[in-house]
Amino acid sequence: MTSWTNVDDLIATLRKRWATGRYFSDYAANVPWTPIALPVRAPSASELLDQFDDAVRWAEKFQRDSHTGGGATRFAVTYRTVKGKNLGANSLPARIRIESFEQLCALIGTTRDVRILDTILGQTEGAMPTLLPWVVAHPLSAVEHQSIWSDLLATVNWIIANGTKMLYLRQIDVEGVDTKFIDRHRKLLDELLTAVLPEDRIDSEYGAADFARRFRFRPKPTYTRLRLLNPQPVLPRGLSEMTVRTEQLATLELVADTVFVVENEISYLAFPTVANSIVIFGSGFSLAALRDIPWMDSREIVYWGDIDTHGFDILHRLRTRFESVQSIMMDRQTLLTHPRQWVNEPSPTNRALTNLNDAERALYHDLIEDRFGQAVRLEQERVRFSWLQQALQPWMS
Repeated sequence: MTSWTNVDDLIATLRKRWATGRYFSDYAANVPWTPIALPVRAPSASELLDQFDDAVRWAEKFQRDSHTGGGATRFAVTYRTVKGKNLGANSLPARIRIESFEQLCALIGTTRDVRILDTILGQTEGAMPTLLPWVVAHPLSAVEHQSIWSDLLATVNWIIANGTKMLYLRQIDVEGVDTKFIDRHRKLLDELLTAVLPEDRIDSEYGAADFARRFRFRPKPTYTRLRLLNPQPVLPRGLSEMTVRTEQLATLELVADTVFVVENEISYLAFPTVANSIVIFGSGFSLAALRDIPWMDSREIVYWGDIDTHGFDILHRLRTRFESVQSIMMDRQTLLTHPRQWVNEPSPTNRALTNLNDAERALYHDLIEDRFGQAVRLEQERVRFSWLQQALQPWMS
C-alpha cells in the first residue's frame, strides 16, 4: 500500500481544520481570506521506477478528483518535475491551493452551514447585537443549534429584561420555552447569558449545573427533616417531628444543646430520646443544606454515618462548614465488633479528606487499602441498637 496523498486525504485534513472553527470564525468576522496550501506526497524517482503502473494510476486519479464531475476545478495544483534514470521527466502534484472561502466550502461540503450561519448572524443582529461577538467566536455551536436559535435569543432577551431574584425558572414566559428546554440547553444558555449580562446578575460561585442560582433565580427550596427530642416553646405542643424548608428552619431558635445528624432513616426514627437534643435526618450529601442554619454554630453537632469511604467523605464535608463536629460509631472498634454485618461498598472514593482526625483518617485509609477485605462497609442500620445506646451514654447521663 502506498503512502501517496490522495484527494480524500486532503479533504480529511481540511475538515479537521474546519472543525476547530477557525475558518468559520474568520468568515463571520469578515477577516480577509488567506489562501490555504497543503503539501502532496507524490511518488519519488525510485518509487516511479519500481511502481510505475501504480504511480500512473495514482496521478490519473488525482487529476480526476481535482475536478468536479462537470469539469470545474476544485482547487489549484502546483506540480514539480521528477526525473529518473530510464524514465525521463515526469510532472507530479506537489501542493494544492485553496483560493477562496467558497472554494473551501464547496470542497468539504460546508456551503449549507455557511448559509445557516448567515441566517443566524442576521437573526442575532436584529434581536440581540450584543451576542454577535459570541456567534463570531462560536460559529459551529451556533449552527449546531440553528433549529432553536430564535428560542435561545428570546430566552436570553427575557432574562435580561426581567429581574430574576424573586422568580423561579418555571416563570420564564417565552413561547415554546419551558423548564425542560432550559435544562436541556443550560450549558449553552450559560455561555450566552455570561456573554451579555452584567457581573452583578451572575453569581460566579455556581456553574451551569446550578443554573438557577448562577443567574439569581429562586432555587428549589431545600428541606430538613428532624425529630424534636424535647418540647420546643416556639412550636405547637405535641409536635415531635417535622419537615421544613431549611431557610425557614434557619429563623427558628430551637431549644437544643446537641444536634445529632443521622444518615439512615430507620436509625433516625428509632434514635433514643436524649434530653435537650434534636436529631436531623441527613440523607447523604444533601447535608450541605445545613450550612445555611446559623444557630447550629452555637450547638454541639454529632454526626453518625456509615463506616465506609463515603461516610467519611460526608463527615469531611460537614466539618468544612462546622469545624467542631464530633463523630460517633465511626471508629475501628465499632467496625470490628460487627464483622457479620459487613457488606461491600459499591463505588468507594479515595479522595483526600483533610477534615478527619487521626483515628478517622487511619480507618479511612484502611478502608481504601482494603485492609479488612475488599470495599468493606458497615451501614449504620446494621449496628446493634445496644451499641448505639452505649455510645449515647455521655449525653444520656
